[in-house]
Amino acid sequence: MSDSLVLVAEDDDELRRLMVDVLNRDGYHVIAVADGAELFEFMIDALCGSRAEPDVIVSDIRMPGFSGLDVLKHLRTADAHAPVVLITAFPTDETRRRAQELGAVALLDKPFDLEDLVHAVQNAGSFQS
Repeated sequence: MSDSLVLVAEDDDELRRLMVDVLNRDGYHVIAVADGAELFEFMIDALCGSRAEPDVIVSDIRMPGFSGLDVLKHLRTADAHAPVVLITAFPTDETRRRAQELGAVALLDKPFDLEDLVHAVQNAGSFQS
């Protein structure tokens, strides 16, 4: 899945940089945004055709603006097909249930090994329509 476009949404600057670096190292083209509002805006542009739709989205759940779960809900309503990998520092059974109901392909608990992120992104590619 090299050269695939991965959209990363994470409000922690250091973690966002680390995720971008490791995914770039593995051959992914990565665009990073700092919060849920930027993620939502990017995806509206992509769905309208003014930007390329990402092949995979990696999103934190708790961010300023929209949460990762809110954005995922809107994406599914808009019939966006990019698989979504969610990450959270606050894993609960309710969060896992909502993520699964909304179609997230993976949920990683922080702190996570960056190689687990790479594997989740690789596996998410198999969910592409």
